[in-house]
Amino acid sequence: MELSQQHYVNHLTEVSKSNKVILSEDVFNHRGMLVVRKGIEVDKIFAQKIAKHKLFKPLDTSISLTSTLNQRTSFEFFTRSLDDMQLSDIVRHNGMYNSALEAFHLLTRYPLIIQKLTVLADRIPSVLGRSMLTSVIALGLCRELKLSKKTTEDVFLAGVISNVGLLHIDPLLVSKKGNYSQDEWKMMKGHVVIAKHFADMVPSLPKVVVKAVLEHHERADGFGYPFGKHASQLGIEGQVLAMVDKVSAIYQKLVTSGTHSWTSVIAVIQVPSTAHAVPLQKAMMRVLKGFPLQYEVAFSALQFKELVKTCIEKRKRLSLWFDEFARIYVDHKSLMLDSDSFKPLALLHQLEHTVINSGVLNNAQHTWLIRLPEKLLKVDCLDIEEFALVLDEVEYQCLFVMRKMVFDKDELAKRFDGPELPSLYYLGLMNILDPDEKKRFK
Repeated sequence: MELSQQHYVNHLTEVSKSNKVILSEDVFNHRGMLVVRKGIEVDKIFAQKIAKHKLFKPLDTSISLTSTLNQRTSFEFFTRSLDDMQLSDIVRHNGMYNSALEAFHLLTRYPLIIQKLTVLADRIPSVLGRSMLTSVIALGLCRELKLSKKTTEDVFLAGVISNVGLLHIDPLLVSKKGNYSQDEWKMMKGHVVIAKHFADMVPSLPKVVVKAVLEHHERADGFGYPFGKHASQLGIEGQVLAMVDKVSAIYQKLVTSGTHSWTSVIAVIQVPSTAHAVPLQKAMMRVLKGFPLQYEVAFSALQFKELVKTCIEKRKRLSLWFDEFARIYVDHKSLMLDSDSFKPLALLHQLEHTVINSGVLNNAQHTWLIRLPEKLLKVDCLDIEEFALVLDEVEYQCLFVMRKMVFDKDELAKRFDGPELPSLYYLGLMNILDPDEKKRFK
């Protein structure tokens, strides 16, 4: 049995303990031989029977659940997720609540989607909650962009099913905290293609929804996945989802799992980036500023003083790193030209755009940090916190570029007639940027 199918069968087996999962038709292997007859419950015995088989078609179209989500229960799941993420007041105040209730009715048109989401709600509820949140915020972005009702509906549907592929990936990997290895990250990125294959199976689902699912992790600058498309090659639906997915990820990291307030999300989204088209980013900012945001101090006075020291050190380190990074490109212009498969110059320009336009390395920022008063005011705390978050985002984008270089180290080795010099470059640069991160690339 294929690896992606194996994990999904295990999920179905667990779901069936409280919500019976029954085969609604005979199951055949890829050679057309009968494996299991219809009417059998999906349990451990069933899983063992098909473990050695590659199935003729995915199980989604061959099963039925005793009970599935509907418009009401889907919306109730969404509202519970909002409560868990402390977002109920924001969504209600922004007028998204009524739009969401109407949008969830769309799901009833597609029983196969409802069935898949039922499994996701049972097995990885946090993933479904975030997908729903992303889809609902996307409604607001679509409205801000003045997109048509049809496009808005397509965006919502694509957003809700964008992460169902995670049901087919090792649960230990899906729930892993911290950084992934390169192999693990490659497996995680596979959830996009798996979700696309599922979307292809859904009867009458618009093709543009399928395309948006496939593109929801692409970037306008061509450094997204799975195909590295540029903005001109992407549909607006996928671009909207990519923009909102970034907002959702930042919120989850800084607010849900961190100590920051909503205002910190705005600070990070404002960091200049080539990942999203400028009109899209500006529209997203307008949507976020429509939320009833209130700054809450994240740290104690002593912690803020330590944060200032950290900012001074990190800013100095980033400045050194960026100077060295740029020098390599200057010293080896002829070797660092872009090709179809490797685009080092584009990476440099992407990073220059972020570093220079963010202003974090401007000397005025250093002057401000060292002249902060001994007794900090609330406005000082807000400025320090936001500056620290912007620094973190710039550092993250630097790490993003370094990971791209490491991923293409074989191409670098060809250009430099061996791995020694490029290896010295990216390991040396990583040692400046983040010594702990360096260990992953040895």
